[in-house]
Amino acid sequence: MEAMKLSTLVLTVSPDLYDLLKEEELNSHIVIRGDVSSIGPEDLNEIIARTIEYHHSAPYH
Repeated sequence: MEAMKLSTLVLTVSPDLYDLLKEEELNSHIVIRGDVSSIGPEDLNEIIARTIEYHHSAPYH
């Protein structure tokens, strides 16, 4: 397992997506199981989608 910022993963796997993400999403810390080189574009899209969902969830009151 490896912890890293989403920005690092995006720049490694698919740098063209970098400008599409907000700063808070890019600065999110994620945990990767296995080797970073095994992550493909589809995996990255799922990670990005989950990160966006996390940052846009309604706060509890």
